[in-house]
Amino acid sequence: MELILTRSKIAVLGCLLSLTSCLVTSGWRTAPPPRCAFEPAATLGPWQLLERDELEPRELEILQASDHWRAAYRHPQTGQVVVVTLIAGAAGPLASHSPETCYARQEYRSLSDAVVWKLPETSDNFRFQTLHPRNVDQPALTIAYGWHDGTRWSSPRSPRFQFAGRPTLQRMLVTTRHPGGLTAAARQTLQQVLQWSVNEPHPPSQPQLAGVAIPPPTLK
Repeated sequence: MELILTRSKIAVLGCLLSLTSCLVTSGWRTAPPPRCAFEPAATLGPWQLLERDELEPRELEILQASDHWRAAYRHPQTGQVVVVTLIAGAAGPLASHSPETCYARQEYRSLSDAVVWKLPETSDNFRFQTLHPRNVDQPALTIAYGWHDGTRWSSPRSPRFQFAGRPTLQRMLVTTRHPGGLTAAARQTLQQVLQWSVNEPHPPSQPQLAGVAIPPPTLK
């Protein structure tokens, strides 16, 4: 039997999801808060840890993050910088704020649909999106992100619906700035960084350098 969704049915479904999220979040708050599954590595392949930073308190409050880290890595030959962010917390807020939407509200705009990429020989997948600056003199920004629900990394189109009923999540975001014509190369770079981040964790160490500016997304 074909299911026809009317506006009233959609509204009821949204209310039920919100109620489920509230109940699950209340239950999560009685348990120990989730921690990040791993710490930033000293190196990711040839990429060297440049600086470890933190998100703004307002962003952490909006996302209801219980643990997080953000680390910048620099390639020793090209000088290119990638930023890796891992956040752990309540599933509802983490699933409700997609990174490309947060970036696109201010400095960037999306001109194409996101692309889903599957990690080789795994069931993990991440969503890639290239955002173009509103100021044409600024570089483009390519991002890759996914959520971990305790089983695998995935990047559903509607994470709020997909993860409804999950008490906690972890969200990984990898970003890099680049000239507008180098989108394909930027995506390839992020794919490599994701593989090293997910498949080959290393013991963390202190960064050797500091001072790189790490632009956070703007959340509202």
